[in-house]
Amino acid sequence: MTAFDPLWVPLITHYDQSAQPRLDRARTEDHLRHITPQVRQYLIAGTTGDGWEMSDRVLADWLDFAQTSRVLTPAHKLLFGAFGATTEAVIERARAIERAVEARPLAATYGGLTLCAPVSAGAEQAEIADHFRRILSATTSPIAVYQLPQVVHCEIAPDTFAEIAGSTSRVTLFKDTSGADAVARSAVAAGSARLLRGAEGDYAAQLKPRGAYDGWLLSSANGFARQLRSIADLVANGQWEAAAAESEALTALVEALFAAAEGLPSGNPFSNANRAVDHVFAQGARWRDAPARLVSGEDLPEPFLARIESLLQGAGFDTSQGYRGR
Repeated sequence: MTAFDPLWVPLITHYDQSAQPRLDRARTEDHLRHITPQVRQYLIAGTTGDGWEMSDRVLADWLDFAQTSRVLTPAHKLLFGAFGATTEAVIERARAIERAVEARPLAATYGGLTLCAPVSAGAEQAEIADHFRRILSATTSPIAVYQLPQVVHCEIAPDTFAEIAGSTSRVTLFKDTSGADAVARSAVAAGSARLLRGAEGDYAAQLKPRGAYDGWLLSSANGFARQLRSIADLVANGQWEAAAAESEALTALVEALFAAAEGLPSGNPFSNANRAVDHVFAQGARWRDAPARLVSGEDLPEPFLARIESLLQGAGFDTSQGYRGR
C-alpha cells in the first residue's frame, strides 16, 4: 500500500493575455516544475484556482492540460473542483469533467471531484445531505467533500458528514477550510475518508497524532511547498519543537501576506495573496515586467505586489532571481 502523502495544494490558475483570459500553459508548466519536488497532489479549479468563477472554456483548457502536459506523470494526483450555484449546475460540471476524463485519460492519476455543500444560507442538514446524495447518484468519481462556509453560507455538521461518508466508499477526502474543525474534532466516523485541513496557520499542531488531521490542502503550498513539506516531515519524525518553530514562522508570514491582500477590488484575498507570492518567486527582481493576471482580466496592482515582495524579503527570502529565469 502506498503511504499517505499529507500535502495537497489548490493550484492557482495562470491566465494568458487574451481579451477573454485562457489558461497560460507555459506559465502553468513552470509553476508545476517549481513545486513538484515538494508537492504532487493538486486540486484544479478550487477556490484558490477561481473554480467558482471559471468558465467552461478555461475548465476545458485545464482538462486538456491535464491530459497532454509532459510535466504531469502518474506520480501526480489531480482533483477537480465541481462548483456551482445550484445542485443541477454542480452535476452538470461534474459530468462534464467525468466525460472528458472518460474520453481521454489524464497524464496524471485522477483523484476525483471536489464538492461543496449547496450554496444556501442557513441550509438545513437534510438539504445538505440530499444535495450530496443527488450528486453521488449522478456521478461515478471518487469524491472529496469540501467544508467552505465562507462561500456557500452553510456548514456540514459532523453527523451529516458521517452519513454521507458512510453511504459510499467513494468519499475519500474531507477538506475543512472553516477554521472551526467541527468534523475533525468530533467523534463521528469518517468512513474511508482522510481529513485535510484547509484553514491556514498553526500548521504543525493540526497534524496527527497530536492534531485532528491527516494532512493539509493549503493554498499557501503554491509558494511555500518546501516549508510545508519540512513541517510535515518533522511532525512525522516526532521533532515537535522544530516543527512548531517552523510552523510559527510560516504562520506569521502567511497572515501578513493575506492581510496585505484584503481590500483589493477584484478576486479573493487567498487567491490574490498566493498569486502574488508565486509571481514574485517566478519573476524575481523583474516581476514588474510581467503581469499577474486575474480571472477578471485585470492585473494585480503594482503597489500590492511591491508589498508582497517586501514581506517576503523581510522573512528572509531571496527574491532577486525568479524560478522562470533559472
